[in-house]
Amino acid sequence: MRWVGFPDGLGWTGEGMADWLHAVDGDPNRHHFVIEDAELGFCGEAYYLVEPARRRAMLDIKLRPEAQGRGIASRALSSLIETVFDREPSVDAVWTEPARRNRRARRLYRGCGLRPRRRPSDLPPWESYWERRR
Repeated sequence: MRWVGFPDGLGWTGEGMADWLHAVDGDPNRHHFVIEDAELGFCGEAYYLVEPARRRAMLDIKLRPEAQGRGIASRALSSLIETVFDREPSVDAVWTEPARRNRRARRLYRGCGLRPRRRPSDLPPWESYWERRR
């Protein structure tokens, strides 16, 4: 997690991760993907969560350090956004919330068309909100 803005991790146990994976698999609004590369094999993960009442989907992407800086994240995130807009006709926007100190993530999101926006009042406080509309 330190590579995505949480240098001390999130403190999750193996049991907590198993519960998370079960929730992902059991919720029709959650979609989890593996990112692979022909040369590197497993590179990381991409994820989106549809929020039907808000007509938006939250995005998340994580890559192993060895996969960073090769354009893999840009291709994967662009594909994820395209997938959301193709498969989810009720979704008008995708969003994420990169940490201020995570400049690489912000550069990635900007390159994929997301921009800083005013944080919606229904979300808990956080330092950022980036969005791309359909």
